[in-house]
Amino acid sequence: MNLHWIRDPSVQFAAIGAMLFAVNGLFQGGNAEGDQEIVITQNRIQHLSTVFERGWQRPPGPDELQGLIDDFVREEVLYREAVKMGLDENDTVIRRRMRMKMEFLAKDLVDAIEPADQVLENYYTENIEKYTIPAHYTFEQVFLDSEKRTEVAEDARIILTKLTAGKDPRTLSDSNLLQYRFENISADRIDRLFGSDFSLQFLELETGQWTGPLTSAYGEHLVRISSAEPRQQPDFAEIKADVLRDWQHKAQQDILQTQYETLRSNYRIRIDEPAAIEEVTGQ
Repeated sequence: MNLHWIRDPSVQFAAIGAMLFAVNGLFQGGNAEGDQEIVITQNRIQHLSTVFERGWQRPPGPDELQGLIDDFVREEVLYREAVKMGLDENDTVIRRRMRMKMEFLAKDLVDAIEPADQVLENYYTENIEKYTIPAHYTFEQVFLDSEKRTEVAEDARIILTKLTAGKDPRTLSDSNLLQYRFENISADRIDRLFGSDFSLQFLELETGQWTGPLTSAYGEHLVRISSAEPRQQPDFAEIKADVLRDWQHKAQQDILQTQYETLRSNYRIRIDEPAAIEEVTGQ
């Protein structure tokens, strides 16, 4: 199924919404309550054949196709009888699987959409930060505990002199949970480890030189950056496949929400208030 000929995404989504309500009827056929007839439609046969072909990389032969149909009839008979017996009620696993099937149906239909490049470019622009590659750094750090040191600035100056002279930085750091060296770590990860916006202080630092102190959520740090890869913004053409995947996921969520709200409007929802403690305990 190809909806590319429908250029307006909103029209495509409306068509998908209609399909979601119609497709179950196409496959089930003759499943009304009290109906003892099982109708195997051409749509169902084609679906069984397609599933077989995906698994075996070839279409089923006549006997194999008949076997698939017979197995489906057996499954349908037992399923209907199980529903009549109420075996599907209050079963969390079954409820979740049915919900998943509804969501997968929406996904399959959304995957059939081929949005115009302009639609994807607009999505890319609106979500530009999502596709930005943050700066990456390799660096070493020496921690100065400001709660234990009374003259942090002076201590930092003295330790910087020792570091510049080649002293092992691991012998100069105060005790802390952070590692001494970080390899090719993103600015986002640095901020999660050291505190909000700590990596912004790296922007003005030269590589290969001990500098500081820099303030983190824990205290002060002397830092030497070995390598720095600046923040990058890939062109749309480079990541078009990723943008399409994300756009489809967003479209699927929007369609599912719209479908849910439409279906929910057909129900009256009553939520019983919890009984008072005295009523539950009998006191």
